[in-house]
Amino acid sequence: MDETDPIADAAGASSDGPAVLVTGATGFVGGRLVAALAAQGQRVRALTRRSTGLEALERPGIEVVRGDLLDPPSLVRAAEGASLVFHAAARVSDWGPREAFFAANVDGTRNLVAACREAGVARLVHLGSLTVLGLPRDGRVLDERTLPEPPARGDFYTESKLEGEKIAREAHGTGGLETTVVRPGAIWGPGDPNVVPRIVRLLRRGAMPYVGGGRNLVGLVHVENLVRGLLLAGSVPAAAGEVFHLTDGEEITAREAIDGIADALGVPRPRVSLPFPLVLAAAALVEGTARALRLRRPPPLTRYGARFVACHARYDLAKARRELGWEPAVSFREGVEELFR
Repeated sequence: MDETDPIADAAGASSDGPAVLVTGATGFVGGRLVAALAAQGQRVRALTRRSTGLEALERPGIEVVRGDLLDPPSLVRAAEGASLVFHAAARVSDWGPREAFFAANVDGTRNLVAACREAGVARLVHLGSLTVLGLPRDGRVLDERTLPEPPARGDFYTESKLEGEKIAREAHGTGGLETTVVRPGAIWGPGDPNVVPRIVRLLRRGAMPYVGGGRNLVGLVHVENLVRGLLLAGSVPAAAGEVFHLTDGEEITAREAIDGIADALGVPRPRVSLPFPLVLAAAALVEGTARALRLRRPPPLTRYGARFVACHARYDLAKARRELGWEPAVSFREGVEELFR
């Protein structure tokens, strides 16, 4: 990596220095983060519950450690000797029982914070979500001073992420632990398991509509832009005790995003636009049917999904630029061109 690269400058510890622990190491963000840290010469510990499918982690500088966010002793063992922890593990979905979300995103975070304190970790970087600020539809500007809104009824993901973030923020400055919270927009890029695949499935079936004409601005963050920000959040002294918003820094409408994906995929763009109230009502009906049938897999349409795709907000990135020295490196056009290569 080039010596002038801000990421290399931010975390240029040698392989014989303190370890860096990454939770969720087999996930979309965690896997990219582990690879970036290893490329810098860091001693990386990749925390996972899995015992198979770990080929991507089998490289020099990476130590795979078995553990579970609901098994506190395993977290203490994983954190011992680590100076920095990135908490990327979470239950990310718009479907499932409340207790499952709270076990992963609340109890898991609480257990990890306790383990960091016991192991003498210097800094914990917690991966949050911009959804804790609600999913407004009025185009308002949201920054780190904006107060979170009460989650919509039944939105267990947002409810649990808000509570997990609160635990991480309140842990700052106690037991010698510094904490930093990074709130990303909708994370996308090659390997994305959540955002793009649903759009792709609908586009391929010719069933993807615009909602309200698709004129709303969407808060996207390419996984490479997010990883750059996370690395800086883990190393820049001014990041201690702070919250940062990260998106791609572009005003991209939902229509532009959907059309870009359709063009890259080589399928027709949507031809239909549906009003938001109609989509939300349909989502409620689909959810009700799915619950009556006790489906474990997410239905094709949920109220969270409808609110998510219709969200219209502008996210202020001035703080991350000013205090972290961060700039998004991958634009939407560049990212979408490589999406299906």
